[in-house]
Amino acid sequence: MTRKILLICSCAIMFCLQGFSQTLPVTGRVVSALDKQPMAGVTVSVKGTTNGAMTNVNGDFSLNVPAGKATLVVRFVGYLPKEVAVTGGQTGIQVQLAEDVQQLNDVVVVGYTSKKQNELTSSVTVVSANKLKDVTSNDVGTMLQGKVAGLNVVNSSGAPGSVAEIRLRGVSSVNASQSPLFVVDGIIGGNYDPNDVESVTVLKDAGATALYGSQANAGVIIITTKSAKQGETRFEAKISTGFRTADFGKLNVMNSNELYDYQKEFYRDYIVGATDNSYKIDLTKFYAERPLSLRSQDYNWSKESFKKAPIYNFYLSASGKTEKNDYYVGASYYKEKGTFVNTNFERVNLRGNSTYHFSKKLDVTNNINLSASQGKSYDYMDVYYSFLNMPWDNPYDAAGNPIYVDGNSTFKWWSRDKTNPLNTVQNSDHSYKGFNVNYDLGINYRITNWLTFASTNRIAASFDKGTNYVSPVAAGTYHGTGYIDELNTLNYGIISNQLFKFDFKLGDHAINGFVGGAFESSKNEYSGGSGKGLPEGLKVLNVVSNNQLVRGANSKYILQSLISQLNYSYKGKYFLSGSFRYDGSSNFAPSNRYGGFPSVSAAWLASNEDFLADNSVINNLKLRGSYGITGTQDIGASRYLGLFSLTTQYNSLVGAVPYQLASPNLTWESKRQINAGIDIGLFKRVNLTVDIYRNDTKDLLLQVSQPLSVGFETKWENAGTVINKGIEVGINSTNIKTKNFEWTTDFTINFNNNKLSGFPSDIIKTGSWSISQIYRNGGNLFEFYMPKWLGVDAQTGAPVWEKIIYNTEGKAVASEKTSDYAQATNQEVGSALPKFQGGFNNSLRYKNFNLRVSTYFNYGNKVFSNNLRFMMNDGHEPYYNQIKLPSGSKIWSGPGDTQATEPSPQNSANSTETSTRYLKNGSYFAIRNIAFSYTLPTAWANKIAMKGINVGVTADNVATFSNFLGQDPQTTITPGSFATPGVSDFKYPNNRQYLLTVNFNF
Repeated sequence: MTRKILLICSCAIMFCLQGFSQTLPVTGRVVSALDKQPMAGVTVSVKGTTNGAMTNVNGDFSLNVPAGKATLVVRFVGYLPKEVAVTGGQTGIQVQLAEDVQQLNDVVVVGYTSKKQNELTSSVTVVSANKLKDVTSNDVGTMLQGKVAGLNVVNSSGAPGSVAEIRLRGVSSVNASQSPLFVVDGIIGGNYDPNDVESVTVLKDAGATALYGSQANAGVIIITTKSAKQGETRFEAKISTGFRTADFGKLNVMNSNELYDYQKEFYRDYIVGATDNSYKIDLTKFYAERPLSLRSQDYNWSKESFKKAPIYNFYLSASGKTEKNDYYVGASYYKEKGTFVNTNFERVNLRGNSTYHFSKKLDVTNNINLSASQGKSYDYMDVYYSFLNMPWDNPYDAAGNPIYVDGNSTFKWWSRDKTNPLNTVQNSDHSYKGFNVNYDLGINYRITNWLTFASTNRIAASFDKGTNYVSPVAAGTYHGTGYIDELNTLNYGIISNQLFKFDFKLGDHAINGFVGGAFESSKNEYSGGSGKGLPEGLKVLNVVSNNQLVRGANSKYILQSLISQLNYSYKGKYFLSGSFRYDGSSNFAPSNRYGGFPSVSAAWLASNEDFLADNSVINNLKLRGSYGITGTQDIGASRYLGLFSLTTQYNSLVGAVPYQLASPNLTWESKRQINAGIDIGLFKRVNLTVDIYRNDTKDLLLQVSQPLSVGFETKWENAGTVINKGIEVGINSTNIKTKNFEWTTDFTINFNNNKLSGFPSDIIKTGSWSISQIYRNGGNLFEFYMPKWLGVDAQTGAPVWEKIIYNTEGKAVASEKTSDYAQATNQEVGSALPKFQGGFNNSLRYKNFNLRVSTYFNYGNKVFSNNLRFMMNDGHEPYYNQIKLPSGSKIWSGPGDTQATEPSPQNSANSTETSTRYLKNGSYFAIRNIAFSYTLPTAWANKIAMKGINVGVTADNVATFSNFLGQDPQTTITPGSFATPGVSDFKYPNNRQYLLTVNFNF
């Protein structure tokens, strides 16, 4: 018996020893394939078993595997899983994990939450940082041009620090702001630097935007800033430097010889009504008043005023993950010198993002952004004279200094207004500076496995100061006295969102959403003063001696909201989403303060159906539809109140005069939005998105004309409707993809038109220089309203306009030509808004070389080139320089001149008045950007302790192709006190930009 027991024990021991001898340790390290950085927290397991381990902070792992051959499965969120064949006892294994681009792009931030791309029921476009960074700018809007279907981006100024004007799906209001709402890291508003941006999400239809209620009338753009992706600290540095040159478009002015010959036309022997006209040029009189020596006096004012300007952009960031903390820190410095003399802009930005994991249930996020900027602006008149001064005037004295000129100057100065802008710029200062701070606090507490409490909060403050100073020694209005004007603005506020989020599954059913409240409060305070009579060399307000003026005001804004959303899906095929927001705004009377903004959207992911499961052609097919309401109250506070102005005096006391009629019934302007869309993926290479939409904006907030008996011209009321309809198409395709070569294409196009209805009467808005636009039922927004130019009377050389003949019922029955401008008929002649616009972008990669070419096109809008009033003035202003007339132009030379396109200078009365003579086609096609880069081989980079180095050159605003006569056809589309949409008026020209950029990863 004892021998049997011993035998059994011996066998058991031998079996155990044999078992131990069949497992051997395997060690290795997991790194990122992109930059070879070690990855912590990666799961490494033996395939087919539960045996596994996790990498440490150095990316190292160790586990026992069966003797002989085995397979390791390596997994990490956001990366493609990898299987590695190993042998027991093997050491020093290195596993490289590649990012799962599809998975990373699968999660889309859509407001207060995020969704997987296949769950989206709304019209949403995501632009990654890789597609943004081909353009270097201080403004994300500029970087988005041509990359999102339906997003109209206009660079209406090239001034340093200027930002693009953005419109999403056209314009839907008359007075309310039409700029999309920006949301940074899930909170409305906020400051950031383009270098810190991870991705941009554009929410287009109400299914996505209604969550923001009264602030989302013009769409929503969500900025997501960078966060850590690696365990080990990762550094990134970028250096960009280059230069800019001013782009004058087709605003080519005459040189001295061209102007000299052109002005001979002013001396043609022609007196209107005389019978003995010879119609020949009186050269004797011309040479007496225009000496031949002028031909040798040729000074290019634009060249002297606009110089090649350097630009710099420096960026450094660090990011990493530990078991408890994810962090990102970024610092950037941006500086651009303006192409116009004595203008510049510079900005410093610091950003820190941190999420601390207290436990599996509690995360706390702290984000802070600090920025400071300063720069020098310009005076519009200085740019004006830089184009209009004549080439016969020398801007410099013998010592090379800008010469002083005024009406008392004894030397001959040919230019009309006796102003040397170079001297004015030298003796003036238009500086500004500002500081901004945002602090975000986020708390995420997982109450249960399906319920989470999320609190996001922001405190923000900014201070800006602007100064306009003119020295007493400067020529012009303030010569001998000087002038200073200062304005200080303080903005501060708080935003707080408190939400309960839920997410659970019941078999094939999935339900998620949130409910909670939001609160916003902001205050604006400004104060300033101005005065004249300054001692030379001093530019502070306390030394002014006359015309002192003090001004100041403050305003407060409060918005409180209830917000909710419910999402439902079934079997990953059918999706339904609904949201409701209830906003209360202090901009309206208590009885009309609250408004509800609902939305509903649905989608069918047909490609997940069984009948398409094995389809080799269609890899994605989704049908979408949505309906919702958004609103706006963005017209300023107190519009509903009856107001008095305390800006007068009586008997040395403050006097009050009526200023604004009360509108107690004033309420929300609301937009009802319908959208239908389809997403198609073909051959896993081509993705097509098509959206059709209609947006009806009702109860427009307008200043409606009042009867004369009221005593006020206008009163704020809700009246009228704007109907926007359009189609958007977006295509991205991988045309060729091999190991060494890849070619991808992105194409977007958007067709949009709008109509007005429900107006109590025609509203004619007049901008600068009597350029009018009309708002009427059945008409378009920003519709120009002016006489039609019909050219030149071949017999008299007089300008000709169109006169409409009406019958007694007010119906047009005929038309005729007239040379009397007072009889010319104002007509609707075209809108400042384009009929369609879009972009066409191509990226090519060959091994480590990359080339990207981005283009943008715009068609169907009208632009009034106000510059031409002065530069095609038919001799009304003979002491302004002139634009080179386009090919085929001809000045009238005598009776029967049927080829003439320009009137006789001797018979051109009112020819420069507002008419379609200066209304031009604003269509254009632009090569927006060309970027070429090379990524050094990893082995080369490692030799200098780098993980990756990329070197690139870029060119922005390479070329613009257009028939527009004047500056760049990109003009403002924002109404203002001194701005009319679609009017080009000696703007600060846009710039061509050439940069060298080097990126380091280490």
